[in-house]
Amino acid sequence: MRGLKGAVGAVGLTLLLAGCGGDASEPESELLGKDTGIRYDKSRVPTVQNMACDRKRGSIRYGLNVHKDDSLPEHEGKDDSEDYVCHGPDRISLAVEGRTVAVPHIAAEYDLYGAVPDPLKTVRTVYSESLAEDDERTLVGEAETVTTKTAAITCQQNVWETFPMTTCLWANHGAVGAVDFFPPAGQHPEIAEAVARTKELIATGLVESPH
Repeated sequence: MRGLKGAVGAVGLTLLLAGCGGDASEPESELLGKDTGIRYDKSRVPTVQNMACDRKRGSIRYGLNVHKDDSLPEHEGKDDSEDYVCHGPDRISLAVEGRTVAVPHIAAEYDLYGAVPDPLKTVRTVYSESLAEDDERTLVGEAETVTTKTAAITCQQNVWETFPMTTCLWANHGAVGAVDFFPPAGQHPEIAEAVARTKELIATGLVESPH
């Protein structure tokens, strides 16, 4: 993912956090399971509650530039990388370099691979080679990592320019992705809520290959 970041009013904050499940304190973690063999033909427009999502269009690059993990087997299909954006009903407008730019609530990237043998290791590698080394981002607090039965997710609050972001990197056994959450009410989105949204994006944004 690439380039800009954002802020919105209290209504946007309520919409961003509504319907995610759990509280806003500590994300819950499960034991990461073994590779089930599921792989993906392509990504697709994800479904996120209370938001409208679409394929990213236009020349403006939103979000974090994720470094590829060259150690992973390549995906054989043509559609191996795609970006999407999700908007709540109230758009976020940012003053960036002397102009006002409308940005999404969420910017998400999907990168497909032939296999990701160790999703947790991959997330740590991508984090260290992208977010941790991004000189345009100032990290805030500590990164938090959770695992589900099928994926590993690492989220980190950070600041780009003056805009507080929350960024999540994720990997399962067939794909790797990144999600930038733009700042409703000028505040960092809560990590637990960002984790919940990331789970939605993983679950709804990938098309499985037929067995």
